[in-house]
Amino acid sequence: MSDSSQDNIRYKDGKGLIFQNSEEPAEAMQGLDFVSKAISDLQKTKEALRESEEKFRMLFSNVPLGILHFDSKGIITVCNENFVNIIDMQKENITGKYLSEVIDLHLVSAIENALAGTIGHYEGDFVSKASGKITFVRVNFAPIILDDGIKNGGVGIFEDITERKQIERIFFHDIMNTAGSLMNYSEMLEDEDMNINEKKEMIQVFGSLAKRIVNEISTHRHLLTSGKNEIKLNIKKIRSGTFLEGMLDFFNHSYLLDTKKVIICKDSINIEFETDETILGRIIGNMIKNSIEASSVADEIILKCSQKNNMINFSVHNSAVMPEEIQKQLFTRSVSTKGAGRGLGIYSMKYLTETYLHGSISFTSAKDKGTTFIVSYPVKYSSDEASI
Repeated sequence: MSDSSQDNIRYKDGKGLIFQNSEEPAEAMQGLDFVSKAISDLQKTKEALRESEEKFRMLFSNVPLGILHFDSKGIITVCNENFVNIIDMQKENITGKYLSEVIDLHLVSAIENALAGTIGHYEGDFVSKASGKITFVRVNFAPIILDDGIKNGGVGIFEDITERKQIERIFFHDIMNTAGSLMNYSEMLEDEDMNINEKKEMIQVFGSLAKRIVNEISTHRHLLTSGKNEIKLNIKKIRSGTFLEGMLDFFNHSYLLDTKKVIICKDSINIEFETDETILGRIIGNMIKNSIEASSVADEIILKCSQKNNMINFSVHNSAVMPEEIQKQLFTRSVSTKGAGRGLGIYSMKYLTETYLHGSISFTSAKDKGTTFIVSYPVKYSSDEASI
């Protein structure tokens, strides 16, 4: 190698870089610096993309909504587990399928809007094509439109609002019953033959009904403004005997009972326990109301409170017997001893007891023994179990 060539060699760690002339090494080093910086920037970009993808994946998986993506042909490309749970179908039977193969027909119009480039909405029952499970949902379909205006499929967002609708149905059932009673008694007050004592009793009934309506509206508003998994009840300490006496005062009027009578069993206990008094009042109130309607002339409706271990039990007894076919499906929504579609009061007893007050409900009904509904609740309410 010539001397001139030696001048163009730079050694580092035993390795050499050969250049054509003495002016090019600096330019070459600048080029290497540029490449090194580009590689470093590329690595940072990849890392940022990796972090962004991870955040998106976490959001997609953990958001409390069902989410799916579909292409321009209406084929589902991906969905999260919440969507799988809402529609009650195996994931392998969802991805790669046309929306029409997976989605309830009630949503067709909303899907067509999204495929056409506009927002699609739906709110109502969703019937699973796999199991027949009915879920009340609120759904939004939105198109994905690229910068050049080309439609690139869309997304569907599903929210399970079954619980909210259950609460609404129970509320309107109870509030309509109470308001209807108030209207009926106001008409009775116009009776010219009613004496002063009867009018005083009627005014007391008005006060009780009005208070119950206010409490029900307040409770309902609170439940609807709470998060689905953060229901906050008005838990406080009350006495079981005092509570039953309040229920007795509300129902034990001749205008409500005709010739029937509501009494509290002498063996009832009066202990302190924790609960939401308004929710409990709805439950026990529906138990008493159903017993009054099922009872015959001159029957007694017996209220009782007892304790076993750390549970407090309330029971309502009447002498009527339910048909066996009704007993088998009594707590199913809209099943009633009074006719089709009138059983929401009985269903609500179970729903409110199990969902909010951490209790259980049962009944017995047999010839010569009558019918007894029993609800059981923990004496000490545990807030750890409040999430649903």
